[in-house]
Amino acid sequence: MSYQVGAAALLLAMCAVSVESQVWGYVSQSFSLVRSDILESADYVMLANVTSRDAGESYEERLYPAAKWACTARTVPKTESSPTRSMFLELFRYFAGDNADKKEIDLTVPVNTFVQARENDVIFYETCLTLPAKSRSAPPKPNSPSVYLEDKPEQVILTRRVSGYFITDNAWEEEAISLKKVLKDKEPEADFTGYYRNGYDAPMRIFNRRNEVWFRKSGTSAQKSIEDYKKRQAEKATEEKAKPAVVEKKPEETKKVEETKKTEETKKTEETKKTEEVKKTEEKKTDKKTEEKKTEDKKVEPAQNRE
Repeated sequence: MSYQVGAAALLLAMCAVSVESQVWGYVSQSFSLVRSDILESADYVMLANVTSRDAGESYEERLYPAAKWACTARTVPKTESSPTRSMFLELFRYFAGDNADKKEIDLTVPVNTFVQARENDVIFYETCLTLPAKSRSAPPKPNSPSVYLEDKPEQVILTRRVSGYFITDNAWEEEAISLKKVLKDKEPEADFTGYYRNGYDAPMRIFNRRNEVWFRKSGTSAQKSIEDYKKRQAEKATEEKAKPAVVEKKPEETKKVEETKKTEETKKTEETKKTEEVKKTEEKKTDKKTEEKKTEDKKVEPAQNRE
């Protein structure tokens, strides 16, 4: 009994959120507990997988297209712990139906939180969830004044995947510092004034978790990455366009083609057969003439001998 109580207490500690019963039901249904990997993820294109020889570490360069996100933000003193759990819950309620249309929206990943230290010893947090593709054109208006919809422009992100259970601010800070060391020399135009925390898994998932710290690439370097990618895409599209179009034949047309092919093959077979018969006939005639000539030669020989 004590084991069961302890396990329940551990689960509650890991969740670290207090939710209403209907929201918890939505967690069970949409967040699929430990199967958050089946949720729609923010779209991106891999631009490069870079290995830093000096640090012996690799990282990814990604292009995230412009998209609509649901967000909430807070500014708190540095002495306070991050409010990200309660901020996520605000977004969660919006997705669960706390909106003008009372419409449930499919959850997405990652839970994206921008963290930036500012003046007067405060930290700015903005937690966002990208809207699923089917809801982006006409998303419902949030009921909560703290939740807002934002169109984020395309951006180049530098990141890497790490596992582990990131439940403390220190865990995220350590990963941000570690990744910054890898990027600092190779990516001089990366924006290190703030970073993004990205969690892909529900609190109930214990193993094989996916976490990412993002740094945004800025300036001419980011613009060049975007232009190079679009140039490659345009060249690829031109090559595809230049390829001869493959006309898909209808079943009836395919049947006619096959019948025509069979008829031609039959004709060729008959012609070949006739040719062989003619050849054999000619060979027989030639053999007959040869035999007749031999017979005549035999008849002439006795006459020559009598003389």
